[in-house]
Amino acid sequence: MTLWSRERSRPQPRTACAVGEDTPPTDAGPRPAGLGTWTSKLAFTILELMLAIGIFAMVLTAIYMTWIAILKGSQAGLKAAAEVQRSRVAVRALEDAFTSTEYFVANMNYYLFFADTSGDMAAVSMAARLPASFPGVGRYGDQVVRRVSFYAEPGKEGTYDLIMTQAPILLATNSSYPPYTITLARDVTLFQLAFFDALKGEWLDEWKYTNQLPKLVQIALGLGKTAGNPNKPYDVVYSLVALPSVGVAADVQGGAWAQRPPGGAGPTNVPPGTYPPGSYPPGTYPPGAYPPGAYPPAGVRPPGARPF
Repeated sequence: MTLWSRERSRPQPRTACAVGEDTPPTDAGPRPAGLGTWTSKLAFTILELMLAIGIFAMVLTAIYMTWIAILKGSQAGLKAAAEVQRSRVAVRALEDAFTSTEYFVANMNYYLFFADTSGDMAAVSMAARLPASFPGVGRYGDQVVRRVSFYAEPGKEGTYDLIMTQAPILLATNSSYPPYTITLARDVTLFQLAFFDALKGEWLDEWKYTNQLPKLVQIALGLGKTAGNPNKPYDVVYSLVALPSVGVAADVQGGAWAQRPPGGAGPTNVPPGTYPPGSYPPGTYPPGAYPPGAYPPAGVRPPGARPF
């Protein structure tokens, strides 16, 4: 073998590929000084992958925490708005019930007024002619005169719920039919009532007269809890209600008139042409009375008048 053939069979050194070439050149030219062997740089190292994953995780965490904060704020706002709306509905129901209270002496057992303020939460029950806007008024059709009760009962997580029940006054005497019940407010921390006694001229924390109606009722309803004091309400609503109703006497109601004998006169109803006891026809006066300007004999006379 000649020298030339031995040089051709010797393996040739590889040179670096140009940009965009897939394989290095195959010419056997001399390799430039300082030029290394050909390598590929199309992949990431483990360190680069871990760094990218860490940055991506931090971005996702920040987005998630922001979304959670927005969600909690929205839920807190909706809860606060719902509590305010419930407190308004509850106070409005109490006001409508008090302002439409009725009391008839002839049927006293159906119209008694009960109020219990001895415990932490008040309770009240009354007979009322409910308005058309009252919650649940269409439950019993046209029987709008109902026994309405408000009281608080234990709810979830140690809180109280304000409950309202209503039923027609005749249906309330039959225990086999439960009254219509609705929850007016939840998370109640305060429900108190105060009553104004017109005879004494003072406010009373307890109303003991079941056969009388108070002139004024003060309502205090608190919902929610404060962060520092769980016994302190977060939102308190006060309302002052004047009861326009008074007890209707039996003679005015007509109960005694319905029991009179046929053709007889009731306490305030007399036959035509006659007058109730103590009254006289126009132009006449009872014994011992004189018309205006007239004086009895030897009686008191106006100044300057001469004796008869």
